[in-house]
Amino acid sequence: MKRKLFPNVRRITTIFTISIFCVTLAALFLRLTVFSDLKALASPVYSAENDPSALEDEPGFFPYSMSRNVYFATPDSRGSFLISNPETNEYFMTVAVILPKTGENLLYTGFIMPGESLNDLALDIPQPEGICECIAEITAYDPDTMRPVGSEQKDITLRVGEKFA
Repeated sequence: MKRKLFPNVRRITTIFTISIFCVTLAALFLRLTVFSDLKALASPVYSAENDPSALEDEPGFFPYSMSRNVYFATPDSRGSFLISNPETNEYFMTVAVILPKTGENLLYTGFIMPGESLNDLALDIPQPEGICECIAEITAYDPDTMRPVGSEQKDITLRVGEKFA
C-alpha cells in the first residue's frame, strides 16, 4: 500500500507546485501590465456628480483630494471636508473656501503638509441652513521658499442643516 500511495502524493505535490507557479506568474504579469500605474491605483478618481459624498482626486499639477459635497448638521457644527495632501506630493498646500456672491472666505486651512489630512472642520463664518454653492481655492507652496507655485479652483457644495446631513 505504501508503494501505491507514494506516487500519488508525489504527483499531487508536483501538480500543486506547478499550479502555484502559474498563479504567481499570472499575478506578476497582471501587476506589470494592467496594474502598472501605481498612482492611479493609489488615488482613484471618483465622479462627484454620480456620488455626492465622493472624494475627488483632482487632476492638475499637484495631487490632492477633498470632498466636493460637505455636510453640516447645524450652522456651527463641523463639516466633513476630508482634505488630503498625499505623501507623494512635494508641495505644501492650503485650501480656502470662498462664497462667490460676496467673496468672503468661509474657511482657510493654513498649511497642509505632505502626508497630512484634515477631516472635520468648522466654517469661520457659519452659513444659514440650506445649500450653499462655494469655490475651493487650493494653492500649492514650494516647501523651500514658502512661495505659491500655483492654484486651482473647484466648485464645492455646502449642505447645512439636519435635513441635509
